[in-house]
Amino acid sequence: MKKILITGGLGFLGVHCICKWREAGYEVHAIDNLSTNAVSPSHDILKGVTFYENDILNVDWDSLPKFDLILHLASPVGPVGVLKHSGKMGRIILDDIYWAVEGAKLNKCPLLFVSTSEIYGHRDGKTYLKEDGDKVLKGDFTVRNEYAIAKLLSEIVLSNQAKINSDFKYQIIRPFNITGEFQLPDAGFVLPRFVTQALKGEDITVYYDGSQIRAFTWVKDIVDGIYLTSTVEDSLWNEEWNLGNAANEETILYLAEKVKEITGSSSRIANVDPTDLHGPLFAEAPEKIPDSTKIEDLLKWKPTKGVDEVIQEVVDYYSQK
Repeated sequence: MKKILITGGLGFLGVHCICKWREAGYEVHAIDNLSTNAVSPSHDILKGVTFYENDILNVDWDSLPKFDLILHLASPVGPVGVLKHSGKMGRIILDDIYWAVEGAKLNKCPLLFVSTSEIYGHRDGKTYLKEDGDKVLKGDFTVRNEYAIAKLLSEIVLSNQAKINSDFKYQIIRPFNITGEFQLPDAGFVLPRFVTQALKGEDITVYYDGSQIRAFTWVKDIVDGIYLTSTVEDSLWNEEWNLGNAANEETILYLAEKVKEITGSSSRIANVDPTDLHGPLFAEAPEKIPDSTKIEDLLKWKPTKGVDEVIQEVVDYYSQK
């Protein structure tokens, strides 16, 4: 049986990846320091999973079994979650990628790295982004920029490792606006925040006027895409892949109104300045819409859930908690 190691395995995306690779017949091992975990180590979803509670930098590769694949998810996440790592983000993300690269070399196995759409940087307006699109650093040196540039530098590290080591294989996945079951509101993720506020009858807090555009993508569609990149022929390794659902493009205000409608909540939709809530380090993300033509054409990936269906799933999840 093939073995996979998933770093950040108890996070929102990690939980769904555990399910995917277990269904694919892998023996699943997961590392997580429980700083942003979506489930507890005792959750039923981890049955049969070998779990290591630790920061990955504290784990010696010699203490682990041999793996056939490494999926590197561990990272600070979220527009609010990254703020506490201001000035440390670069070191955290880069130390982690070098650890993952070392593991891939020692295990002589491929490395899947989940990066971020944030690497594209600033855009003046709505832009449909291809993998080879420009990466633009503009404006203040925000925490969000520190996060984005650290992820981009991690991508460059992987690319250059492969150039000097022909045996090193990687895939870079750039997800756009993931959401779905198990996502937490804590780090600033907008849909679970709206849903939990609506279910409690609290104000649904829309940042600014709510005209910001997002294209939310169902988490299981994202995971299916990540998995597909691990099954390709040799010629399609060492690539970047955008994963997102451009058909789900909606405004944040639409999201708030739909959550209010689905939940039947009496909550008021309130426009707020996020810096009043989270402090001056907070920065809103530019409007970026995915162009996933590459993975759709080459790997036949196709997103399956519309935005209203994804909203319904998150409402159902929190209604049952």
